[in-house]
Amino acid sequence: MPALQSKNIQSREPNRKNIGMDLRAAFSIKAVYLRKSIICRLSVLLLLLMPVCSYATESGTEKAVDASLREELAYLLSFVGSDAAGSETFQVNRISALMRFVTGPKEPHVLYHAGRFKGATSAYHEFDIRRPLSQVLQLTYNADIPTVVTMPASIRLSNWTDIDTPKHSLPKLWETLPVLKAPQFITGVEHIVNSPDQHSGAYFEYDLYRTLILLRHEGRPVLISLSRQKDVSDVGKKGMIIGADDNWDYLYTGQAGVNYAGLGWVKSYMYDSYSVCFYIETDAAPPTVRFGVFKWIRAGWAGINLARPPHIFRGLKRFANNFKTILENPRFDDVSAVSREFANIKSLSAEEQRKIIEGYLREIEKKCRLERRLSEDQLNNLFKDRRYLNGLKKEERQSLIALALVKNLLGGAPNRELTYLQSKPNIAK
Repeated sequence: MPALQSKNIQSREPNRKNIGMDLRAAFSIKAVYLRKSIICRLSVLLLLLMPVCSYATESGTEKAVDASLREELAYLLSFVGSDAAGSETFQVNRISALMRFVTGPKEPHVLYHAGRFKGATSAYHEFDIRRPLSQVLQLTYNADIPTVVTMPASIRLSNWTDIDTPKHSLPKLWETLPVLKAPQFITGVEHIVNSPDQHSGAYFEYDLYRTLILLRHEGRPVLISLSRQKDVSDVGKKGMIIGADDNWDYLYTGQAGVNYAGLGWVKSYMYDSYSVCFYIETDAAPPTVRFGVFKWIRAGWAGINLARPPHIFRGLKRFANNFKTILENPRFDDVSAVSREFANIKSLSAEEQRKIIEGYLREIEKKCRLERRLSEDQLNNLFKDRRYLNGLKKEERQSLIALALVKNLLGGAPNRELTYLQSKPNIAK
Protein backbone atom coordinates (compact mmCIF):
# COMPACT_ATOMS: atom_id res chain seq x y z
CA MET A 1 0.00 0.00 0.00
CA PRO A 2 2.81 2.55 0.70
CA ALA A 3 4.09 2.07 -2.87
CA LEU A 4 0.69 3.00 -4.27
CA GLN A 5 0.54 6.10 -2.11
CA SER A 6 4.01 7.15 -3.32
CA LYS A 7 2.89 7.00 -6.95
CA ASN A 8 -0.18 9.10 -6.26
CA ILE A 9 1.86 11.74 -4.42
CA GLN A 10 4.29 12.02 -7.35
CA SER A 11 1.41 12.53 -9.78
CA ARG A 12 0.33 15.63 -7.88
CA GLU A 13 3.72 17.43 -8.08
CA PRO A 14 3.07 20.88 -9.66
CA ASN A 15 6.29 20.95 -11.73
CA ARG A 16 5.71 17.57 -13.38
CA LYS A 17 5.00 17.98 -17.15
CA ASN A 18 2.29 16.18 -19.12
CA ILE A 19 3.50 14.53 -22.33
CA GLY A 20 0.69 13.58 -24.73
CA MET A 21 -1.87 13.15 -21.95
CA ASP A 22 -2.78 14.38 -18.48
CA LEU A 23 -0.68 12.16 -16.20
CA ARG A 24 -2.63 13.34 -13.18
CA ALA A 25 -5.83 11.99 -14.72
CA ALA A 26 -4.07 8.78 -15.76
CA PHE A 27 -2.71 8.18 -12.28
CA SER A 28 -6.09 9.09 -10.78
CA ILE A 29 -7.84 6.51 -12.96
CA LYS A 30 -5.20 3.92 -12.13
CA ALA A 31 -5.51 4.66 -8.41
CA VAL A 32 -9.29 4.29 -8.54
CA TYR A 33 -8.91 0.98 -10.38
CA LEU A 34 -6.37 -0.30 -7.87
CA ARG A 35 -8.49 0.83 -4.93
CA LYS A 36 -11.50 -0.99 -6.38
CA SER A 37 -9.39 -4.07 -6.97
CA ILE A 38 -8.08 -4.04 -3.40
CA ILE A 39 -11.56 -3.44 -1.97
CA CYS A 40 -12.91 -6.30 -4.05
CA ARG A 41 -10.15 -8.64 -2.86
CA LEU A 42 -10.70 -7.62 0.76
CA SER A 43 -14.42 -8.22 0.34
CA VAL A 44 -13.69 -11.73 -0.92
CA LEU A 45 -11.45 -12.28 2.06
CA LEU A 46 -14.16 -11.16 4.46
CA LEU A 47 -16.77 -13.32 2.75
CA LEU A 48 -14.52 -16.33 2.96
CA LEU A 49 -13.80 -15.61 6.61
CA MET A 50 -17.44 -15.07 7.61
CA PRO A 51 -18.44 -18.76 7.71
CA VAL A 52 -15.17 -19.60 9.45
CA CYS A 53 -15.74 -17.05 12.21
CA SER A 54 -19.39 -18.05 12.64
CA TYR A 55 -18.32 -21.47 13.94
CA ALA A 56 -16.64 -20.05 17.03
CA THR A 57 -19.77 -19.70 19.15
CA GLU A 58 -20.92 -23.19 18.18
CA SER A 59 -17.66 -24.90 19.10
CA GLY A 60 -17.11 -23.39 22.57
CA THR A 61 -13.86 -22.25 24.17
CA GLU A 62 -10.62 -22.94 22.33
CA LYS A 63 -7.82 -24.57 24.29
CA ALA A 64 -4.37 -25.69 23.16
CA VAL A 65 -3.20 -29.09 24.40
CA ASP A 66 -0.09 -29.19 26.58
CA ALA A 67 3.33 -28.61 25.04
CA SER A 68 4.29 -32.19 25.93
CA LEU A 69 1.46 -33.49 23.73
CA ARG A 70 2.52 -31.21 20.88
CA GLU A 71 6.02 -32.65 21.14
CA GLU A 72 4.63 -36.19 20.90
CA LEU A 73 2.52 -35.20 17.87
CA ALA A 74 5.60 -33.75 16.17
CA TYR A 75 7.41 -37.03 16.96
CA LEU A 76 4.65 -39.03 15.24
CA LEU A 77 4.62 -36.72 12.22
CA SER A 78 8.34 -37.35 11.76
CA PHE A 79 7.35 -40.84 10.57
CA VAL A 80 5.38 -39.64 7.52
CA GLY A 81 6.65 -38.04 4.32
CA SER A 82 9.57 -38.34 1.92
CA ASP A 83 12.01 -37.64 4.78
CA ALA A 84 10.29 -39.94 7.30
CA ALA A 85 12.24 -41.51 10.13
CA GLY A 86 12.81 -45.26 9.86
CA SER A 87 10.29 -47.55 11.56
CA GLU A 88 13.11 -49.21 13.49
CA THR A 89 13.53 -46.00 15.53
CA PHE A 90 9.88 -45.89 16.66
CA GLN A 91 9.31 -46.02 20.42
CA VAL A 92 5.76 -46.48 21.72
CA ASN A 93 6.65 -45.03 25.12
CA ARG A 94 7.26 -41.63 23.43
CA ILE A 95 3.52 -41.27 22.69
CA SER A 96 2.09 -42.53 25.98
CA ALA A 97 0.74 -39.12 27.01
CA LEU A 98 -1.11 -38.82 23.70
CA MET A 99 -2.73 -42.22 24.22
CA ARG A 100 -3.90 -41.13 27.67
CA PHE A 101 -5.24 -37.87 26.30
CA VAL A 102 -7.26 -39.55 23.53
CA THR A 103 -8.85 -42.13 25.84
CA GLY A 104 -9.19 -39.84 28.84
CA PRO A 105 -11.98 -37.43 29.87
CA LYS A 106 -12.23 -33.93 28.37
CA GLU A 107 -13.61 -30.63 29.54
CA PRO A 108 -17.14 -30.08 28.12
CA HIS A 109 -17.69 -27.44 25.44
CA VAL A 110 -13.97 -27.00 24.78
CA LEU A 111 -12.47 -26.98 21.30
CA TYR A 112 -9.04 -28.56 21.72
CA HIS A 113 -6.29 -27.87 19.22
CA ALA A 114 -2.53 -28.45 18.94
CA GLY A 115 -1.46 -24.97 17.90
CA ARG A 116 0.29 -24.42 14.58
CA PHE A 117 2.51 -26.90 12.80
CA LYS A 118 4.66 -25.43 10.02
CA GLY A 119 2.16 -22.60 9.58
CA ALA A 120 -0.94 -24.83 9.49
CA THR A 121 -3.80 -24.32 11.98
CA SER A 122 -5.21 -27.25 13.95
CA ALA A 123 -8.22 -28.73 15.73
CA TYR A 124 -8.99 -31.95 17.58
CA HIS A 125 -12.12 -34.11 17.63
CA GLU A 126 -12.99 -37.49 19.09
CA PHE A 127 -15.90 -39.93 19.24
CA ASP A 128 -16.59 -43.60 19.95
CA ILE A 129 -17.48 -46.30 17.44
CA ARG A 130 -19.40 -49.28 18.78
CA ARG A 131 -17.39 -51.94 16.97
CA PRO A 132 -14.18 -53.86 17.69
CA LEU A 133 -11.08 -52.55 15.92
CA SER A 134 -10.91 -55.63 13.67
CA GLN A 135 -14.32 -54.78 12.14
CA VAL A 136 -13.47 -51.08 11.85
CA LEU A 137 -10.33 -52.01 9.90
CA GLN A 138 -12.31 -54.34 7.62
CA LEU A 139 -14.67 -51.51 6.73
CA THR A 140 -12.13 -48.69 6.42
CA TYR A 141 -8.92 -50.27 5.10
CA ASN A 142 -10.35 -52.84 2.75
CA ALA A 143 -9.44 -52.76 -0.96
CA ASP A 144 -12.95 -54.00 -1.83
CA ILE A 145 -14.73 -51.11 -0.06
CA PRO A 146 -14.15 -47.63 -1.54
CA THR A 147 -13.32 -44.86 0.95
CA VAL A 148 -16.41 -42.92 -0.16
CA VAL A 149 -18.52 -45.66 1.49
CA THR A 150 -17.47 -44.71 5.03
CA MET A 151 -16.61 -41.02 4.36
CA PRO A 152 -19.37 -39.88 1.97
CA ALA A 153 -19.41 -36.23 3.10
CA SER A 154 -15.62 -35.88 2.97
CA ILE A 155 -14.23 -37.90 0.06
CA ARG A 156 -15.16 -38.23 -3.59
CA LEU A 157 -12.19 -40.34 -4.71
CA SER A 158 -9.34 -41.97 -2.84
CA ASN A 159 -6.75 -44.46 -3.96
CA TRP A 160 -3.26 -45.42 -2.87
CA THR A 161 -0.90 -44.76 -5.79
CA ASP A 162 2.11 -46.20 -4.00
CA ILE A 163 2.34 -48.71 -1.12
CA ASP A 164 5.60 -50.14 0.20
CA THR A 165 4.35 -53.71 0.57
CA PRO A 166 5.55 -56.71 -1.49
CA LYS A 167 2.25 -56.82 -3.40
CA HIS A 168 1.95 -52.99 -3.57
CA SER A 169 -1.51 -53.21 -2.01
CA LEU A 170 -2.99 -52.73 1.44
CA PRO A 171 -2.55 -55.85 3.58
CA LYS A 172 -5.52 -57.18 5.51
CA LEU A 173 -4.73 -55.46 8.77
CA TRP A 174 -7.59 -57.20 10.62
CA GLU A 175 -5.88 -60.55 9.95
CA THR A 176 -2.54 -59.23 11.25
CA LEU A 177 -4.05 -57.89 14.48
CA PRO A 178 -4.46 -61.22 16.38
CA VAL A 179 -0.83 -62.28 15.76
CA LEU A 180 0.79 -58.84 16.08
CA LYS A 181 3.92 -58.85 18.26
CA ALA A 182 5.78 -55.70 17.17
CA PRO A 183 4.51 -52.46 15.59
CA GLN A 184 3.81 -52.86 11.87
CA PHE A 185 4.44 -49.91 9.52
CA ILE A 186 2.84 -49.34 6.11
CA THR A 187 3.83 -46.26 4.11
CA GLY A 188 2.83 -44.89 0.74
CA VAL A 189 1.06 -42.12 -1.16
CA GLU A 190 -2.71 -41.63 -1.41
CA HIS A 191 -4.45 -39.53 -4.07
CA ILE A 192 -7.51 -37.63 -2.82
CA VAL A 193 -10.40 -35.70 -4.34
CA ASN A 194 -12.54 -34.34 -1.52
CA SER A 195 -16.21 -33.34 -1.45
CA PRO A 196 -17.51 -29.75 -1.86
CA ASP A 197 -17.00 -27.39 1.07
CA GLN A 198 -20.27 -26.56 2.83
CA HIS A 199 -19.88 -22.81 2.27
CA SER A 200 -17.68 -22.05 -0.73
CA GLY A 201 -18.56 -25.23 -2.65
CA ALA A 202 -14.86 -25.64 -3.52
CA TYR A 203 -13.34 -29.10 -3.76
CA PHE A 204 -9.67 -30.01 -4.09
CA GLU A 205 -7.42 -32.68 -5.55
CA TYR A 206 -4.09 -33.51 -3.91
CA ASP A 207 -1.68 -36.23 -2.80
CA LEU A 208 -0.96 -37.31 0.76
CA TYR A 209 2.04 -39.12 2.16
CA ARG A 210 0.55 -41.82 4.39
CA THR A 211 1.89 -43.95 7.24
CA LEU A 212 -0.12 -46.56 9.14
CA ILE A 213 1.20 -47.96 12.42
CA LEU A 214 -0.52 -51.05 13.81
CA LEU A 215 0.47 -51.87 17.39
CA ARG A 216 -0.60 -52.95 20.84
CA HIS A 217 -0.46 -50.55 23.76
CA GLU A 218 -1.04 -51.83 27.29
CA GLY A 219 -2.64 -54.92 25.77
CA ARG A 220 -5.10 -52.98 23.59
CA PRO A 221 -5.00 -52.98 19.77
CA VAL A 222 -4.29 -49.59 18.20
CA LEU A 223 -4.03 -48.17 14.70
CA ILE A 224 -2.33 -44.81 14.19
CA SER A 225 -2.94 -43.20 10.80
CA LEU A 226 -0.63 -40.35 9.75
CA SER A 227 -0.87 -38.07 6.73
CA ARG A 228 1.13 -35.17 5.32
CA GLN A 229 0.20 -33.31 2.15
CA LYS A 230 2.76 -33.90 -0.59
CA ASP A 231 2.42 -30.66 -2.59
CA VAL A 232 0.05 -27.73 -2.93
CA SER A 233 -3.34 -28.98 -4.17
CA ASP A 234 -4.73 -28.33 -7.61
CA VAL A 235 -6.74 -25.11 -7.76
CA GLY A 236 -10.09 -25.42 -5.97
CA LYS A 237 -12.98 -26.22 -8.31
CA LYS A 238 -16.66 -25.35 -8.10
CA GLY A 239 -18.80 -28.04 -6.52
CA MET A 240 -22.33 -27.93 -5.26
CA ILE A 241 -24.28 -29.57 -2.44
CA ILE A 242 -27.79 -30.41 -3.63
CA GLY A 243 -30.33 -30.44 -0.80
CA ALA A 244 -29.21 -31.33 2.72
CA ASP A 245 -25.53 -32.17 3.15
CA ASP A 246 -26.32 -35.53 4.76
CA ASN A 247 -28.05 -36.63 1.55
CA TRP A 248 -24.57 -36.70 -0.04
CA ASP A 249 -25.83 -35.37 -3.36
CA TYR A 250 -22.91 -33.45 -4.83
CA LEU A 251 -22.10 -31.97 -8.23
CA TYR A 252 -18.54 -31.50 -9.48
CA THR A 253 -18.26 -28.96 -12.31
CA GLY A 254 -14.53 -29.24 -12.98
CA GLN A 255 -14.38 -25.42 -13.24
CA ALA A 256 -11.89 -23.46 -11.13
CA GLY A 257 -13.39 -21.10 -8.56
CA VAL A 258 -15.94 -20.96 -5.73
CA ASN A 259 -19.72 -20.75 -5.60
CA TYR A 260 -20.08 -17.27 -4.11
CA ALA A 261 -22.23 -15.08 -6.36
CA GLY A 262 -20.00 -12.78 -8.39
CA LEU A 263 -16.85 -14.27 -6.86
CA GLY A 264 -16.46 -17.38 -8.95
CA TRP A 265 -13.02 -16.18 -10.08
CA VAL A 266 -11.42 -16.77 -6.66
CA LYS A 267 -8.51 -19.22 -6.92
CA SER A 268 -8.29 -21.16 -3.67
CA TYR A 269 -5.83 -23.87 -2.66
CA MET A 270 -5.00 -26.31 0.10
CA TYR A 271 -1.40 -25.31 0.70
CA ASP A 272 -0.62 -27.85 3.38
CA SER A 273 -2.31 -30.38 5.67
CA TYR A 274 -1.35 -32.93 8.30
CA SER A 275 -3.29 -35.39 10.42
CA VAL A 276 -2.71 -37.81 13.28
CA CYS A 277 -5.60 -40.25 13.82
CA PHE A 278 -5.91 -42.79 16.62
CA TYR A 279 -8.12 -45.88 16.54
CA ILE A 280 -7.84 -47.28 20.08
CA GLU A 281 -9.93 -50.25 21.20
CA THR A 282 -11.16 -49.51 24.72
CA ASP A 283 -12.14 -51.83 27.56
CA ALA A 284 -15.81 -51.02 27.11
CA ALA A 285 -18.43 -53.72 26.58
CA PRO A 286 -19.49 -54.25 23.87
CA PRO A 287 -16.11 -53.60 22.18
CA THR A 288 -15.68 -49.92 21.31
CA VAL A 289 -13.06 -47.96 19.39
CA ARG A 290 -12.13 -44.44 20.50
CA PHE A 291 -11.36 -42.42 17.40
CA GLY A 292 -9.35 -39.25 18.04
CA VAL A 293 -7.96 -37.01 15.31
CA PHE A 294 -5.66 -34.00 15.25
CA LYS A 295 -5.91 -32.12 11.96
CA TRP A 296 -3.81 -29.21 10.67
CA ILE A 297 -4.77 -27.23 7.54
CA ARG A 298 -3.24 -24.28 5.70
CA ALA A 299 -5.70 -23.30 2.98
CA GLY A 300 -7.21 -20.22 1.42
CA TRP A 301 -6.63 -17.67 -1.27
CA ALA A 302 -3.67 -15.54 -2.46
CA GLY A 303 -1.34 -17.35 -0.05
CA ILE A 304 -3.42 -16.34 2.99
CA ASN A 305 -4.35 -19.11 5.44
CA LEU A 306 -8.09 -18.79 6.14
CA ALA A 307 -8.35 -22.00 8.17
CA ARG A 308 -9.15 -21.47 11.85
CA PRO A 309 -9.63 -24.08 14.62
CA PRO A 310 -13.47 -23.76 14.61
CA HIS A 311 -13.53 -24.19 10.83
CA ILE A 312 -11.39 -27.33 10.97
CA PHE A 313 -13.43 -28.63 13.90
CA ARG A 314 -16.64 -28.21 11.90
CA GLY A 315 -15.13 -30.22 9.04
CA LEU A 316 -14.10 -32.97 11.46
CA LYS A 317 -17.62 -33.11 12.89
CA ARG A 318 -19.05 -33.35 9.37
CA PHE A 319 -16.78 -36.34 8.73
CA ALA A 320 -17.41 -37.92 12.13
CA ASN A 321 -21.21 -37.85 12.02
CA ASN A 322 -21.32 -39.80 8.77
CA PHE A 323 -18.41 -42.09 9.60
CA LYS A 324 -19.97 -43.18 12.90
CA THR A 325 -23.48 -43.55 11.45
CA ILE A 326 -22.28 -45.88 8.70
CA LEU A 327 -19.82 -47.96 10.73
CA GLU A 328 -22.38 -48.65 13.48
CA ASN A 329 -25.27 -49.51 11.16
CA PRO A 330 -26.36 -53.18 11.51
CA ARG A 331 -26.45 -53.50 7.70
CA PHE A 332 -22.63 -53.43 7.87
CA ASP A 333 -22.35 -56.27 10.41
CA ASP A 334 -21.53 -58.87 7.74
CA VAL A 335 -18.42 -57.22 6.36
CA SER A 336 -17.75 -60.01 3.86
CA ALA A 337 -21.19 -59.55 2.29
CA VAL A 338 -20.72 -55.78 2.20
CA SER A 339 -17.33 -56.21 0.53
CA ARG A 340 -18.89 -58.39 -2.17
CA GLU A 341 -21.59 -55.79 -2.83
CA PHE A 342 -19.01 -53.09 -3.55
CA ALA A 343 -16.58 -55.38 -5.34
CA ASN A 344 -19.39 -56.04 -7.85
CA ILE A 345 -19.29 -52.40 -8.96
CA LYS A 346 -15.75 -52.70 -10.37
CA SER A 347 -16.80 -55.53 -12.70
CA LEU A 348 -19.55 -53.54 -14.41
CA SER A 349 -19.09 -52.42 -17.99
CA ALA A 350 -19.11 -48.70 -18.79
CA GLU A 351 -22.62 -49.00 -20.26
CA GLU A 352 -23.93 -50.81 -17.17
CA GLN A 353 -22.45 -48.07 -14.98
CA ARG A 354 -24.13 -45.36 -17.08
CA LYS A 355 -27.46 -47.19 -16.91
CA ILE A 356 -27.30 -47.16 -13.11
CA ILE A 357 -26.22 -43.51 -12.86
CA GLU A 358 -28.51 -41.98 -15.49
CA GLY A 359 -31.71 -42.21 -13.43
CA TYR A 360 -29.93 -40.82 -10.38
CA LEU A 361 -28.69 -37.79 -12.33
CA ARG A 362 -32.20 -37.11 -13.67
CA GLU A 363 -33.37 -36.81 -10.05
CA ILE A 364 -30.45 -34.48 -9.25
CA GLU A 365 -31.38 -32.29 -12.22
CA LYS A 366 -34.97 -32.09 -10.92
CA LYS A 367 -33.74 -31.04 -7.48
CA CYS A 368 -31.53 -28.36 -9.05
CA ARG A 369 -34.54 -26.93 -10.88
CA LEU A 370 -36.73 -27.01 -7.75
CA GLU A 371 -34.09 -25.31 -5.61
CA ARG A 372 -33.28 -22.81 -8.38
CA ARG A 373 -29.64 -23.13 -7.53
CA LEU A 374 -28.58 -22.92 -11.16
CA SER A 375 -29.67 -20.85 -14.16
CA GLU A 376 -31.12 -22.48 -17.24
CA ASP A 377 -27.82 -21.98 -19.08
CA GLN A 378 -25.89 -23.59 -16.23
CA LEU A 379 -28.27 -26.54 -16.14
CA ASN A 380 -27.92 -26.99 -19.89
CA ASN A 381 -24.13 -26.84 -19.63
CA LEU A 382 -24.22 -29.58 -17.04
CA PHE A 383 -27.00 -31.92 -18.12
CA LYS A 384 -27.98 -31.34 -21.77
CA ASP A 385 -27.18 -34.31 -24.02
CA ARG A 386 -25.95 -36.30 -20.98
CA ARG A 387 -22.92 -34.02 -20.68
CA TYR A 388 -22.36 -34.56 -16.98
CA LEU A 389 -22.80 -38.33 -17.29
CA ASN A 390 -20.53 -38.61 -20.33
CA GLY A 391 -17.89 -36.48 -18.63
CA LEU A 392 -17.52 -38.85 -15.67
CA LYS A 393 -14.40 -41.00 -15.61
CA LYS A 394 -14.57 -44.68 -14.67
CA GLU A 395 -13.45 -44.07 -11.07
CA GLU A 396 -15.98 -41.24 -10.71
CA ARG A 397 -18.82 -43.46 -11.98
CA GLN A 398 -17.81 -46.22 -9.57
CA SER A 399 -17.70 -43.77 -6.65
CA LEU A 400 -21.17 -42.45 -7.50
CA ILE A 401 -22.61 -45.97 -7.70
CA ALA A 402 -20.96 -46.90 -4.40
CA LEU A 403 -22.50 -43.82 -2.79
CA ALA A 404 -25.95 -44.73 -4.08
CA LEU A 405 -25.49 -48.29 -2.80
CA VAL A 406 -24.61 -46.96 0.68
CA LYS A 407 -27.91 -45.06 0.71
CA ASN A 408 -29.76 -48.25 -0.18
CA LEU A 409 -28.00 -50.20 2.56
CA LEU A 410 -28.87 -47.51 5.10
CA GLY A 411 -32.53 -47.76 4.16
CA GLY A 412 -32.81 -44.77 1.87
CA ALA A 413 -35.17 -44.57 -1.11
CA PRO A 414 -34.57 -47.68 -3.23
CA ASN A 415 -32.85 -47.11 -6.56
CA ARG A 416 -34.31 -49.34 -9.26
CA GLU A 417 -31.08 -49.30 -11.22
CA LEU A 418 -29.22 -50.54 -8.14
CA THR A 419 -31.77 -53.34 -7.76
CA TYR A 420 -30.68 -54.34 -11.25
CA LEU A 421 -27.06 -54.33 -10.09
CA GLN A 422 -27.71 -56.41 -6.99
CA SER A 423 -29.80 -58.96 -8.90
CA LYS A 424 -27.08 -59.69 -11.49
CA PRO A 425 -25.73 -63.17 -10.78
CA ASN A 426 -22.01 -63.90 -10.41
CA ILE A 427 -20.82 -60.37 -11.04
CA ALA A 428 -17.82 -60.63 -8.72
CA LYS A 429 -15.41 -63.41 -9.47
